[in-house]
Amino acid sequence: MNLAEISLNEQRRTFSKVWIFAIIGCLWILNLSTQVAEASASCDGAPYLVGAARGDITGPIVGVGMMGYADLGQLDEGLHTRLWSRAMVVSDPCSGSTIALVIGDLAMVFHGLKQAVIDRLEHELPGVFTHANLMFSATHTHAGPGGFAHNTLYNITTYGFNPDNFEAIVAGTARAVVTAYKQRQKANLSVSSGHLYGYQFNRSPEAFDANPAVDHAALPDMADTEMFLVKAIASDGTPIAAFNWYPVHGVSLPLTNKLVSGDNKGLASLYFEHQLGATYRKDQEFVAGFMQANAGDISPHDVTHGSLPKTDGFERNEWSARGQFNKAWQIFQSPVAEELRGAVTYSHRFESLAYRKVSPEFTGGELEATTCNAVLGESFAAGTLNGQPFPLFVSHAIYGKTWPRITLMPKEQGCHQEKVLLLPTGFAKPNPWTASVAPFQLLRIGPLVIIGAPFEITTVAGHRLKEEIKRRMAGDGVRFVVLSGLTNEYLHYVTTREEYKVQAYEGGSTLYGPWSLAAYTEIFANLAIDMSTGRQRPAGAPPPDLSHKQVVLPHPVLFDLAPRGGKFGDILVDAKSDYKLGEVAAVEIWGAHPNNSLAPGFSYLTIEQWQDQNWKPMFFDWDGQTTLHWRRHGLASSVLKINWGIPLDTPAGLYRICQHGKSKAPVTGKLSPYSGCSSGFKVGS
Repeated sequence: MNLAEISLNEQRRTFSKVWIFAIIGCLWILNLSTQVAEASASCDGAPYLVGAARGDITGPIVGVGMMGYADLGQLDEGLHTRLWSRAMVVSDPCSGSTIALVIGDLAMVFHGLKQAVIDRLEHELPGVFTHANLMFSATHTHAGPGGFAHNTLYNITTYGFNPDNFEAIVAGTARAVVTAYKQRQKANLSVSSGHLYGYQFNRSPEAFDANPAVDHAALPDMADTEMFLVKAIASDGTPIAAFNWYPVHGVSLPLTNKLVSGDNKGLASLYFEHQLGATYRKDQEFVAGFMQANAGDISPHDVTHGSLPKTDGFERNEWSARGQFNKAWQIFQSPVAEELRGAVTYSHRFESLAYRKVSPEFTGGELEATTCNAVLGESFAAGTLNGQPFPLFVSHAIYGKTWPRITLMPKEQGCHQEKVLLLPTGFAKPNPWTASVAPFQLLRIGPLVIIGAPFEITTVAGHRLKEEIKRRMAGDGVRFVVLSGLTNEYLHYVTTREEYKVQAYEGGSTLYGPWSLAAYTEIFANLAIDMSTGRQRPAGAPPPDLSHKQVVLPHPVLFDLAPRGGKFGDILVDAKSDYKLGEVAAVEIWGAHPNNSLAPGFSYLTIEQWQDQNWKPMFFDWDGQTTLHWRRHGLASSVLKINWGIPLDTPAGLYRICQHGKSKAPVTGKLSPYSGCSSGFKVGS
């Protein structure tokens, strides 16, 4: 065989090997493609991983300025209901992408507060949660302790920053998220909705009426009456959670109230959770989140015919809570629901807000529209009939009409137009008194998008924002859009341009001027594009860290004194011998300062029943049936009054009321637990 023949044979063998490898490669690729397709098909039908949990965020219940009404005289003096953060965590079975939806019984949420929660979560669950995939919203109760902001304005009427309250909120919220994450299980998510009428009252009808007819036609009740609910049911049929959105202010309890409470949404959550057996004493219990929505101009009672009578508001609160719970429960039980399918994604950016140029696309063609720097107007200080802490000021103050053309800030006045400038928070040095950079966020679960709005938004403004996002994302399969107000930060209010001209309370509280809604809508529209297209943009620079620049006015409990000749836990006013169902049992006990006993899971009181020759605790301070009121007696003694509104379904029997706490010794400061109980009394016999 010559060299030419050898070379030809080698070429034939090489060519054959190439073909063999090519055939094997094609078969391998075909097999891999089949496996990927099968896996994708399996993944697409897989249930989400869902977990839900609560965390106690109740801070000091005595001596702290309450957040919401901005009244220097409203210091807390006891407890109506404990405050909670409720979390639902959802993970995509295909991508592993995870989001957390958190609702806290708070007046509002601030960036510094959320940052502290994120930092705590990074320690507990490294790499899982960031600002982008965790949404932290507030119910907007006006009955909680304040002092948890880092911007100066919000800590003035709360007498400074309160580290104890801040830590209680951070620890309880982080605990809820961590527990929810660890309890995730296969579950189906579904959505449904209904309309709840008669529980919302527009408190700024003149501003609402200024909107065009198309808005009136879309919102004939002057409120967004839809309640939208997301339900999570485990694969074994066990209910996990239900989170709903319904707009109504957390002001059922008035400015005169001094008991810490979750107000109407907090109480509605308790009703729902009790319905499904929650005890608040263990994990793996059902969680009900009552989210806030476009409630900027919506009161839980009619205030348009004059101020409310000077009542404690607890009946109004129960009425509103029952209404919301009953509708949520009806929707939850309805067989008409649409199952959610699709990816879990999120989009988030920090945005600087002052002097932003706004595209004509969002201003109705106005070419030179910009935001302004942050200034609150006179109508802000005038308040609303829900609460008027500064009666010196007048609502509906319009520059150049009801107010003369006199201003100390002519350039800024020109930007804010109708608003009479009062408090230039954005100009404060060394740091603005209100947020100058804010987070904007969208979460998505299949066809559902949740807008994380860092402000209170009026009925019409919220409706327009939701419709704009739905319109822009409809081609990407989005059919449902809900709005979570008071989320991640607090920018006060935002109104429509038409409402702003009227300068009711909400217009005077629109920080960044008449084009605020247009600017915020443009920001969210860009987030929607990011989410739909996968466009990657820088996250934006977060606000500066102000945690080390807080003014803390210490007000510790120095010591407690027992009554002369007595001890902690002695009875001052005993209960009656018997009560009928529906009556209120009351007792007064010599105790100690409640702030000695800040601890999650601790109950300041128990309602106990005599069973099997023992006293068995039946109800606790988190059950929504009791109130605890503290008052100082003498130099350092405390009297605690407990009221128990006996439910109509309470089993007949012998009961007693007990109060629990810790006393602080003079000199040493040693804390010693104590308990005191009333005499036994009969119920229902």
